[in-house]
Amino acid sequence: MNPIELLRFVAKKNQKEQVFIAGGPVRDWLLKKPVRDIDLVFSHGAVTAAKKLANASGGAFVMLDEAFQVARVVVGDFSYDFSQFRGDATTIQEDLSHRDFTINAMAVPLHKALDHLSMKENAGLYCSRDFVASATIDPFNGKGDLEEGLIRAISRENLAEDPLRMLRAFRFRAVLRFVIEPQTLSWISEMATSTLKSAPERIDLEFDKIMASGVSGTILRELYGCSLLRAIIPETAEMEGVEQPGFHHLDVLGHLFEAVSSMDKLVDNPCIKFRDCEPFRQWLKANSQRVPWLKWAAFMHDFGKPARKGQKENGRVTFYEHDKEGAQMARDVAKRLRWSKEKQRFVSMLVRLHMRPFHLLNDLRKSGPSKRAMRRLLDEIGPDYPALFLLAMSDSMAGCGPMKPKELDDEIGLLFSKIHNFYLKSLKPVEENPPLLRGQDVMKALQVGPGPIVGKALRAVREAQVEGTVSTREEAIDFIKKQFKKG
Repeated sequence: MNPIELLRFVAKKNQKEQVFIAGGPVRDWLLKKPVRDIDLVFSHGAVTAAKKLANASGGAFVMLDEAFQVARVVVGDFSYDFSQFRGDATTIQEDLSHRDFTINAMAVPLHKALDHLSMKENAGLYCSRDFVASATIDPFNGKGDLEEGLIRAISRENLAEDPLRMLRAFRFRAVLRFVIEPQTLSWISEMATSTLKSAPERIDLEFDKIMASGVSGTILRELYGCSLLRAIIPETAEMEGVEQPGFHHLDVLGHLFEAVSSMDKLVDNPCIKFRDCEPFRQWLKANSQRVPWLKWAAFMHDFGKPARKGQKENGRVTFYEHDKEGAQMARDVAKRLRWSKEKQRFVSMLVRLHMRPFHLLNDLRKSGPSKRAMRRLLDEIGPDYPALFLLAMSDSMAGCGPMKPKELDDEIGLLFSKIHNFYLKSLKPVEENPPLLRGQDVMKALQVGPGPIVGKALRAVREAQVEGTVSTREEAIDFIKKQFKKG
């Protein structure tokens, strides 16, 4: 059964109950957007209805909240959330009064909507906007706020009931490009610290949705301005007012916000800064789920500067080893927000390595960098080297001080092209082809048994092969005999 047939099934099996489509689907249909997540509200028996649909469709049943009787059924690419009137509500209007924002507090009767639903291939479920506009139950003027592009909380109490809603306001602002109305923003500022009562995983999910948007830098600035960001990531307060040398025109915190905004632009179109931009397009397409992580790296890349701030005799400010300090701070934040191991590894790696491209620029200006230097960088970063250069470019774009070389952005692009070509011509063939030597070859050549020296010899051969000093089996054997001869 397709989604429309499934909803007809729900309506048929629950004729004695009041059943509504509410919240997000109604909002999105008024915006002429398709939906894949259907929020169904029942007067009674929501969980029983969910189980019936799961059995009839073969979908997966998930109990979301036993106490509030909320369940989910997932069928293919669509999910159906089943809930019933909250608290002591006896009508849909009373139920909607418990929701977060006016634009999410609208509903349409399921039985009326059925004749106005349609499907478009791979696009989701549509409902006639004219029907939704005329049939919507809208006790808080959500349609008006939707037309005005406003995110308005229904009440201060509703925000306090689930403090995560305050962060969600900014997620909707990022995704819909709406404005948070002043009273709601004032309530958020007053209650910002209560967001910490929310589960870290829920906080992180909202942040990642913000980071996936094209305006994440702007949203982070606003989150800081209303104290939410400082409450969740207090390290940010340490960076405010920390001045930087002449390469920069902003303090550390301002630079980080600007770096994320620059990353927003690069993710949207890497060709604005890289002539050789196809590798970035390919990486971004293949790693779309890691784009929010890339924005996190842009935001955290200079976290270590306050702790590593120093000053030379001539008065110049320094931040030696701030990359290492920042990587550790990124791991600390990751643990608090319960990041996955892969997300933590990716972000902290980029923060730790973010200065490496700038160090290699000195070699580039002297006809470098060497094959060894490029190989070492690629060994550390692996196939994610385009992500590192997106970070380097966003860092450069965010620094516009008087000491910044005018050609710096172009040099980063040129350095990337050199390293990318080295990867394609030198490193990738070695990775894809069988190794020149195996462990048995090393033991025979060096007349040794199994042990650490075998692994060291194999790694040395691989490195020499990538750098072009070894290309045949015979050369590899001669190489290890010279490098690992008994002393």
